[in-house]
Amino acid sequence: MRVEELIKILATLNPNADVIVQKDAEGNAYSPLAGVEDEAIYVPNSSWSGDVYPTDWSADDAAMDEKEWNDIKTKQHRCIVLYPLN
Repeated sequence: MRVEELIKILATLNPNADVIVQKDAEGNAYSPLAGVEDEAIYVPNSSWSGDVYPTDWSADDAAMDEKEWNDIKTKQHRCIVLYPLN
């Protein structure tokens, strides 16, 4: 889902409702939304899973060499992440 789609959906909902994040696709656990990371890079490992890196991380933080990290920062799309409380 893109941010534009999320905004359209959220605009139709009760603005006082809590935001809860499902922890997995099977619905095994749920958690309240703790925040939004709006400066991140998503690197898919498959069609259903991947890794997220904050854009302010260094290559060392991302456990990569400088070239690999710079390639990811310039070639991968930015994303937002809704992260759970626990």
